[in-house]
Parts: sequence; C-alpha cells; structure tokens
Amino acid sequence: MLATDWTRPLLVATAVCLGCGNDSGGPSDYTGPGKTLKVMTRNVYFGAEVDASLAVSTPAQIPPAVAGLWAAVQQSDFPGRAKLLVDEVVAAQPDIIAFQEMELFRTQSPSDFAPGASPNAQDVAPNGDLLAIMQGELASRGLDYGEPVLVDPHTDIELPSVDASGAVYDLRMTDRNVVFVRPSISASNPRGQDFASSFRVPVAGLGSGIAITLTRGFGAVDLLADGVAFTFVNTHLEVEGFASVQQGQAQNLFDALAPVSGQVILAGDFNSAADGSTTTTYHTVTQTFSDAWPKLNTTDPGFTCCTDINAAALTPTERIDLVLYRGKVRPEAGSLVGLDASARTAGGLLPSDHLGLVTTLTVGQ
Repeated sequence: MLATDWTRPLLVATAVCLGCGNDSGGPSDYTGPGKTLKVMTRNVYFGAEVDASLAVSTPAQIPPAVAGLWAAVQQSDFPGRAKLLVDEVVAAQPDIIAFQEMELFRTQSPSDFAPGASPNAQDVAPNGDLLAIMQGELASRGLDYGEPVLVDPHTDIELPSVDASGAVYDLRMTDRNVVFVRPSISASNPRGQDFASSFRVPVAGLGSGIAITLTRGFGAVDLLADGVAFTFVNTHLEVEGFASVQQGQAQNLFDALAPVSGQVILAGDFNSAADGSTTTTYHTVTQTFSDAWPKLNTTDPGFTCCTDINAAALTPTERIDLVLYRGKVRPEAGSLVGLDASARTAGGLLPSDHLGLVTTLTVGQ
C-alpha cells in the first residue's frame, strides 16, 4: 500500500554517510556477486512549461493563459507519445522504471477559485491522468509491471481557466514521480518528501495576491530482488534557471539520504549538467553517490536534454538524467533510449523532450 502522508516538509538530516560511493570510483566500487538489474529513468514531459504559460500581468489574463497551458498539454498528445515510450520499455525490458512528470489534471465547474485556497478540483480531465494512460499502454503490450510501487506527488496547483464557450472553470495540476518494478521484485515502505527548498511565483503581478508554489521532492521505496535488499529513489529537481532553489534541493536530498543504510540507487532528472557548467547540484549529489555513466562510457557525453518535441532532429546538449548509486553496487552497462528521431507520433511528435537512460547494475548483499 502506498504511503499517504505526502505533505510533510523535508526533515534535514545531520547524519554522515560513511563508506558511500563517489564519482571517482576506487575502493567503493563493488566487486562481488549479486543481483543484476536494469534501471530506466525517463522524464516523459507533460507537454507545457508552467512559468512561461502563466507570465501574465493582470488577473483577467489568468483564465486564458491557463486555457493556453491546457491546450498545449493536449496538443502534445501524451496518449500518442506514451505508445512510443512503451516501445522503449519493450525494447529495453527494464526491471525498474522511474518516470518523472507523470502529471494529473483535474477540473471543477463552476469555478470557486480564491487566492490562497487549497486545490480542490477532483474531476479528471479528458486524457488528464498521464499515469492511467501509461498503465493502459503497458497493459496493452502485456508488460508485467502491474500497479506502481511508488506514486510521489509534489507541486499541486489550481487556477481558473476558461473553455471554448467562455465559461470559467478551475484547472488543477499535480506533478507526480512514479516507479514501476517487475512482479519478481517485492516493494515495501514507499515514502515521499517535499524539498524544503521551493518557491512561490506571483501570478499577474505582486498586487494580485495570487501565487503558485512550485515544489519538488523525492520518493523512496525499499526493494527486494532475489534476496538482495536495496533502496530505490526517484527525484526531479528544479530547472537550472532557478539555480539557488535547485542547489538547495540538492543539499536537501544529500542530507535526507545520508542516514539511509545499505545499497541505494538514485535515479531521476537532476536538471544540472554533469560537466558542472550550469549549477553545483551534480557536484553535491556525487559527493556520496557514484555516477554510472562515465564509468561505462568514457567517450560518449551521454547528453539527454533537451529537444523540442516538434523538432526535426535531436539536439540534446546536457547530461542531466542520471542513475547514481552507493554501497555494494557495480555498473555493468548504460545506454540512451529515444535516439531514433524517426520514432514519432502520427502528428510528428517525439516521445519526450528528454532522452531516456537505461543502466544495468549488479547490487550486492
């Protein structure tokens, strides 16, 4: 059963992680036998950019701006893109899948929006549950992942929108990170936490009294595969344009995971270039975690981000999607998915603005 207390703020831990891995390799790399598992991390892209979509100057402009955001989400054709994403799953056959941006959109009509009120819309919008769409596509291919072992919501915002007839209604967006595993892997103790580092964004100017809080976080779940126990963590940090917030989140993550014992696999979209050219986040998290990609691919930069889903060619320039590990874990292989620019929806869209990462790891006792 999934944990339900997702609203508690992150408690910053002060414990020190002794004997953890780091990106320099060396004695911390595991050399013994263990269970070999394939991990996929995939930012699916929900179809719009919230901050750009809501750049308005008056409250009267909010409903049409929100309607535009929702229109962009619909035009991004997640049902069609989900078919391509599942094609990748079929080809890679991962044991564990970490998805980011598995959004849920809900509506309420008529609108009862009030500044500062908690989101309360409950009616799922048409094609508004990206997780349900993904689950349906996985099931239609006969893939045996079942229910997700971790559904980890963070940002939860609601604003008024307007439909084609001019009627005002409320649109609610909940950002979720999700983990699926093969049924041969048992899962327990799913939990999620918001990062303490977050920020409120005024909408329609400071004088409007309307703002949204953009919250990120991480989810963790304890897994057991053929008697080998480890903790799996899925995360998505803020974009590099909000560097101080993102770097604070990286420190929150570092502190929170420090006391977690045993083997830990940390996957997700860190939004921090691995070459250190954008923010210090990558350096922070790799103080105690090893990065699998450079150990396996010494000449391939492994860029994963970002390409507009309408673009004619792939143009990633940064490696920000990572599979990290510490403890008795050995990287065996790593590859990118989504590299075929001819794999498109009927409308010509790429599966995501990111490429995906698949990493094979041997986890020890």
